[in-house]
Amino acid sequence: MRKTVAALFIAFSIIACSNPKNENKVGWQHFKTVKLEGVSPMGIAEISNTLWVSDGVGNRIVSIAENNDSIRILDSFKRPMHIATDGKYLFVPEFNANQVRITSGVDRSIIPVSDSLAGPSGVSVFENQMAVSYFKGNQVVFTNDGKNWLHIGKNAAKNDALNQPTDVQITKDTIWVADGYNNRVQVYDKEGKLLNTIGEKENINVAMGLYVSEKELFVTDFENNRVLVYDHKGKLIQELSKDINSPSDVYLRGESLYILNYLASSLVIYEKEKNQEEN
Repeated sequence: MRKTVAALFIAFSIIACSNPKNENKVGWQHFKTVKLEGVSPMGIAEISNTLWVSDGVGNRIVSIAENNDSIRILDSFKRPMHIATDGKYLFVPEFNANQVRITSGVDRSIIPVSDSLAGPSGVSVFENQMAVSYFKGNQVVFTNDGKNWLHIGKNAAKNDALNQPTDVQITKDTIWVADGYNNRVQVYDKEGKLLNTIGEKENINVAMGLYVSEKELFVTDFENNRVLVYDHKGKLIQELSKDINSPSDVYLRGESLYILNYLASSLVIYEKEKNQEEN
């Protein structure tokens, strides 16, 4: 009997080692959780190695130092949402003011958006391009010259229409939209053509925030207390849940993944780890 069990164990080990799915597998693992006292974090961006977090309840932007202590506060915003940066300036959608502001930390100005809608919830900048998601307007507006704005979601077919989009990100060829209360991510080209729909199979309950890296798409599933990791085609790679509670946004910084917990007032950090076969 012992010989039989041993033989079965060896056979199982050989199968597991030869399984291509286990080869070169990389996963995200929980590293630590940092409490953000008195902050209800909604969006996150980075300038010169400093992380900035929008406090949607406190109506301010708070900087987080390398040691994760709060070091600077920009106040007097009107419910700042998913922020963005071009590396020099912060772009802040103000939900309750129906405007997007740009700030260097000292000076502030309003970005003119023609045909702007109500409830800006997210903003993205890429080279000379900008996109703004409008929660109440159920649209995303996009420009590549600052003058002419394309309305994405306007007059869309019923199944393709946006329902309170909460975040947006521009990449080289595409525009990624967290279609909040349709519980999915919509991917468009820069002419506004729908290319792909991601997340419907995973039963997302409010796609609150997203981040698109070179190879992966990260989606915060707000009500289900998790972050879903996909490849760019929409194949689910991993589900993250440890210490995640009402996640509002996510940001990739090197090999570290920063996740904001809105209701829990915390910042969760995951790190990418390789399996033992690679180490």
